[in-house]
Amino acid sequence: MLIKTEALVLKKIPYGENSAVAHLFSQTHGILSFIFSSVQGKKGKSALLRPGTFLEIVFNFSERQNLLRAKEVKAVEPFMTEDFIASNTALICTELIQNTLPDAMPDENLFLTVKTDFSRLFRRSETDLWFLQRFILKLCEAAGHGLSGNEQGFLSGWPNRNIDNDSLTLIRRLLENQNPAADRNTRRKLAENLIAYMCEVVFPGKEVRTFKVMLEVLDG
Repeated sequence: MLIKTEALVLKKIPYGENSAVAHLFSQTHGILSFIFSSVQGKKGKSALLRPGTFLEIVFNFSERQNLLRAKEVKAVEPFMTEDFIASNTALICTELIQNTLPDAMPDENLFLTVKTDFSRLFRRSETDLWFLQRFILKLCEAAGHGLSGNEQGFLSGWPNRNIDNDSLTLIRRLLENQNPAADRNTRRKLAENLIAYMCEVVFPGKEVRTFKVMLEVLDG
């Protein structure tokens, strides 16, 4: 079956001398794996396969193939930015998507949400300081592990460990699409708490390496 769809590059893995395996989050079929040849060189596809890039791809789909081959591929908007914070935030989000979603499980609504969010992230003249935290909350909801607060000060769905009242208040405001006033350390602490929640509840046994790398760079 010939398929034409948009897809987000989640991960690229070198394969052989001039090939690569790419994991793509497609609009029509969820996460799929493709093998691309002639990746390097002036006419190679290396830039197209950068995680965070949106593609339009044409391929023959078969449930019996673990690795698919694209007949046509080109980049589409939104384009990846060179801004450090925005680009690294996008990389963290792609890893979170890959860890969260099962392969070949379509979720068109989530794909369109991700594309809209990335477009806003890449095109803003000023960095959205709460983008990552909001994205995590949306992804948790899509995975069936959404968070919500109650009057007693607890978070529905949170593991059996305490969370400070400030973080709880921030989560409530973010769920209400507000922009809370908080310093960098507070925003970072909330991001760490939310990613810890995902690693414990949403995808146990996995880690978010891109987030650790970003923190090391910021602390360096």
